[in-house]
Amino acid sequence: MSNALAIATVTTALAQIVRTAVQSVLPGADVLTDRPDSTPLGQPRVRLYLYQVTPNSSLRNHDLPARSADGRLVKRPTAALDLSYLLAFYGNENTLEPQLMLGATVRDIHAKPVLMRQMIEDAIASEPFLATSNLADAVEQIKFTPLTLSLEELSKLWSVFFQAPYALSVAYQGTVVLIESEESPHSPLPVLRRGEEDRGVQLLLGPFPIIDSIHIGAPEELGLHPRITAYPSVQLGTALIIAGRNLVGEQIQIQFNHTRLALIRTILIPANDRSDTELRIMLADDGPAQTDWAAGLYTVTVLVKNGDVERMSNQLPLSFASKLNNIVPANPIMRDANGDVTMTITCGPVVRTSQRAALLIADREIDAEPHPIDTATLQFIIEDAPVVNDALIRLRIDGVDSLPFRRQGVPPPPRLVFDNNQKVTIL
Repeated sequence: MSNALAIATVTTALAQIVRTAVQSVLPGADVLTDRPDSTPLGQPRVRLYLYQVTPNSSLRNHDLPARSADGRLVKRPTAALDLSYLLAFYGNENTLEPQLMLGATVRDIHAKPVLMRQMIEDAIASEPFLATSNLADAVEQIKFTPLTLSLEELSKLWSVFFQAPYALSVAYQGTVVLIESEESPHSPLPVLRRGEEDRGVQLLLGPFPIIDSIHIGAPEELGLHPRITAYPSVQLGTALIIAGRNLVGEQIQIQFNHTRLALIRTILIPANDRSDTELRIMLADDGPAQTDWAAGLYTVTVLVKNGDVERMSNQLPLSFASKLNNIVPANPIMRDANGDVTMTITCGPVVRTSQRAALLIADREIDAEPHPIDTATLQFIIEDAPVVNDALIRLRIDGVDSLPFRRQGVPPPPRLVFDNNQKVTIL
């Protein structure tokens, strides 16, 4: 890193390189570090002019952010810059002095494109105003490369020099110059204690648990291979088989996080229901389960604990469907004088007050009547009810539909069939 004198130091060092080069072919030649103009020089001269300074594209964001959340400086800001120089050559055109100086300059810069420490120290010693420059101590070396300028770019560049006639010229870029801020960062106090009871940090974390898939089915399938077609959603009384990797530890838990409700369920998996690659769990369909769960969308995460270290797996989505327990009135359902039908459905788990419930029948979707409290009983008024015979109905809670089928094991093999208890006839 270097201070604010770095740019002037680079210019002075480059001027010395060019001066040595041109004097090797024209002993009386010299270098001026000013902009090209119309002033006659009278003898061979090179005008070295820094015409552009741009942020270095590779290192411009290297030190971001430099401050902490409370605004304190944690690292000295550093500006990474590229310097663009124009070298214009003046002399007797009849004896091709500009071309001689150009050739010598290109030769020497190409042979030694990097500013070495000794070159920088010589430049600092040559000018009193550079006495406090510390560019020689910088870690990043500065390299000069020729710039390829088209005729149009060269014309635009020379047009900014007022009344300066064009002269034979070449452009070089010096990169990278790092200028460091003078503001000192906050120095943190030494660490006296690492971890609980000063036990240090854990260096070897081991592999993290990974969930690859979730199979949903009936409890009877937990020991079957191959399994029948998986259910699209889980519901109370169904089984989950979670397949993955690194699912081993002293304590394994499955965490279910509802995406819309402030509802998180964490279930401990017994040792005989888990292995390194598979976890098995059955959701109860008892009284407490009716209020512990809610239909809708969940994310599933596996928590693996070894000692005081707990690791969390990736998340997989899981849809939780409501389960239809009873439909009132029984089939056949008669429409009233207006052609309407009032239907009451008992389901589980309970539907929360903030959840949207709808009944799907034929091509209709009917919203449930308002329920000011959590309830397992929903009422639907079907206006101008369609006449249907053994039509399957579904209950949609927060976008997840109930399962209109059941598992049939007799006659074997087990298969899924539509549930007659979820069919209605409206006359």
